[in-house]
Amino acid sequence: MPGTAGTLAVLGDLVEDVVVWASGPLDPGTDTPARIFRRRGGSAANVAAGAALLGAPVRFLGRVGADRVGEALVADLAGGGVDVRVQRHGTTSCVVVLVDADGERTMLPDRGAAAGYTQPDPSVVDGVTLLHLPAYGLLADPCATAARGLAARVRDAGGAVSVDVSSTGVLRAYGPGRFLDDLAALAPAHLLANRDEADLLGLPATAPPRTVVVVKDGGAPARVWTSGPPTRVPAERVDTVRDTTGAGDAFAAGYLTAVLAGARPVPATAAGHRSAARVLAGPGAGGG
Repeated sequence: MPGTAGTLAVLGDLVEDVVVWASGPLDPGTDTPARIFRRRGGSAANVAAGAALLGAPVRFLGRVGADRVGEALVADLAGGGVDVRVQRHGTTSCVVVLVDADGERTMLPDRGAAAGYTQPDPSVVDGVTLLHLPAYGLLADPCATAARGLAARVRDAGGAVSVDVSSTGVLRAYGPGRFLDDLAALAPAHLLANRDEADLLGLPATAPPRTVVVVKDGGAPARVWTSGPPTRVPAERVDTVRDTTGAGDAFAAGYLTAVLAGARPVPATAAGHRSAARVLAGPGAGGG
């Protein structure tokens, strides 16, 4: 996006996605024919790649394994224009993504190395004006402690933090109330969630003060709370939805890139919708 000011950093997962398009309902105990695709994935990496594609200066922070899969994923992300700064240890994470005929996905994650991200040299966020944190990286140490420390450094330098709620499954296991306490401490400027995640947390009423809350609802309008009643922002029309994997990450990339360029939350949400629409026709977060 021309005119983007500042640098976006995204902290979290860079993983191998194994995307499975089954030919029909799974048939337990026997074979179900499928098409299988291997893709670069991970919520944080997807956001970073999407933002770079839109022209934003973007830095990825995370951990991959000391293995060939990790090397390939780093090369792929860097090749898309992302400043990749990773720790290397253990085995690279993998997520099996089961996608049904309607495009809805069920994920089976093995977070592997990603969960072990430890406190880096604080200089990794020097020059960062917006740090984006998918919730996956906020729910277990040592990654959660590292994320909180970097968030504080960015805020102290005059930057801002954004959070994506990411998953009802992991939030239920962690505890919604506990996560809301974490949000209060992080004081994000922007909080992104889908409708189910917002209902689980009681958003927007439970959001920290002065936090912009954006709640997505698939193909229905998103709702944006800044102050007072929400503004509804229509989604882009998409004729064929084959795979919703990474659509929320693509939305975040479009939204955050627009924010960096100076857009207000409502037009930034429209930019998020446009970005998300591009990934819905093909396998995995890259779409196409």
